[in-house]
Amino acid sequence: MAFTIKSPTSKRFFQLSFEGFRPKGRNKFEQFINTWLEFFRSIFGYILLKIGDFLSFVGNCVIFIVRLPNTIKVFLIRKLIWSRGRLGRPIATGIVMGAAFSVFLLGEVFVNSGFVVNPPINPDYLVTTSDIIPRKELAVTTLPEMRQRTEPLAYNVEVGDTLYSIGSKFKVSVDALKYVNNLTDYSVLRVGQTLSVPPVAGLIHKVESGDTLNSIAAKYDIPAQAIADFNYILDTTHLKLGAELVIPGGKVPKVVVPAIINEGAPSVGRPSTVTANKSFCTWPTTVRIITQNFSWYHNGIDIATPHGIGMPPLMACTGGTVIRAGWDPWGLGLHVRIDHGNGYVTIYGHMSRLDVSYGQKVGRGEILGLMGSTGNSTGPHVHFMVEYNGVPQNPLDFAQ
Repeated sequence: MAFTIKSPTSKRFFQLSFEGFRPKGRNKFEQFINTWLEFFRSIFGYILLKIGDFLSFVGNCVIFIVRLPNTIKVFLIRKLIWSRGRLGRPIATGIVMGAAFSVFLLGEVFVNSGFVVNPPINPDYLVTTSDIIPRKELAVTTLPEMRQRTEPLAYNVEVGDTLYSIGSKFKVSVDALKYVNNLTDYSVLRVGQTLSVPPVAGLIHKVESGDTLNSIAAKYDIPAQAIADFNYILDTTHLKLGAELVIPGGKVPKVVVPAIINEGAPSVGRPSTVTANKSFCTWPTTVRIITQNFSWYHNGIDIATPHGIGMPPLMACTGGTVIRAGWDPWGLGLHVRIDHGNGYVTIYGHMSRLDVSYGQKVGRGEILGLMGSTGNSTGPHVHFMVEYNGVPQNPLDFAQ
């Protein structure tokens, strides 16, 4: 049988008193009012406390900002004095890098501001103002001279016309006119005769069965891409049979003369190389500085002029007829081409001035113009070439 010992103090020990948390008041209504009054009093006191803390923080920040420059100055002076100047460069580098980083970081903020972007002008301002005259800009596209015609021209021969005069008028070679119109050196032009004139200094080819762009390019010694570009050929694998293609800058195909073999006699033909003959022509200019010699990849010799003097004259190395005097689109710039007969032709490239014209007869040593640096040139010089039957020869074997 269990006994329970009751102590007069056990009740006070085990039961906590919450009298301090009870609202004051004689009834429930007064207790309710006192509860809410105490709540608002606590909230108001809390807000006042935080406002005081905020004002204290702001005051401390202001004091810090006011004292910061002097603090930094004192710090830097102490560091510079302690380090005896060793920190000067790192500090300057840090300032410059910090400024650059600031511009990089904050530059996007000002990119659309009025400081950077000019605001558009109000159209009403342009109508009422008198110091700005609004106008429309017109873009005009002009074709270069050599591309004004893309098709052959039918020309009727007039009184006094020759192949040289017609070629000079339309800036095409006599060889091109003869080749396109199936003429020879002995052909006679008749008044009213219709000639086909190429649109450029080139030839015209009528596509035949079996022709390809590469075979046509090889025939006229011209890049295939140049033919495709000038004639706007998109599909280079199929050419329309009978179509007339313009061959810009094409060379007249050489007619192969078959050798005539007689019993007991050597074959007769037109060789591409001949025996050297230094008396064939004179030196083509007044200077003799050779900067590049003749080789398998360089079809002539380059004769340059010394620095500090004017452009020397260029002279015909021997007598002949000018068959080309003008601009060469393939790199020679202003140049002169002279036909000396018997298969010999000389070329003078990169000239700065021309003193002769197409079809003109020139004598040995006659001035053709001045040396220059036109076309694909790295400096003032003349690219001098000697050809025999269309094959480049070493000019040093024919000039002295």
